[in-house]
Amino acid sequence: MVIGILALVIILGLGGFLATKLLRSAPQSSVAPTPIASQGDIDRSGTVDETDKMMVRSHIECTSTQPCWNTTIGKTKDGDNPIYVFDLDLNKDGAITQADLDLVK
Repeated sequence: MVIGILALVIILGLGGFLATKLLRSAPQSSVAPTPIASQGDIDRSGTVDETDKMMVRSHIECTSTQPCWNTTIGKTKDGDNPIYVFDLDLNKDGAITQADLDLVK
């Protein structure tokens, strides 16, 4: 009889434990999505600011056929990635123009 009671207690304990595992809600994710940077945020600082505008403004008239095109002009704020003059060609037309500066907003 003692063995029967012990077996019943063990079975009820395991059943209760399994029931709490099954009824527990799934954990909620607390990871926030990474914000998508604006096209004009050239230095990846998180905002389009005067620094981005100055970079484009200082390289207007540089085209893909000129030596200035592959020049390194700085590094990104979110890492140690180089920024090249061709990164300033926001409309991808092969030239840094006023149209690219207009896209920095």
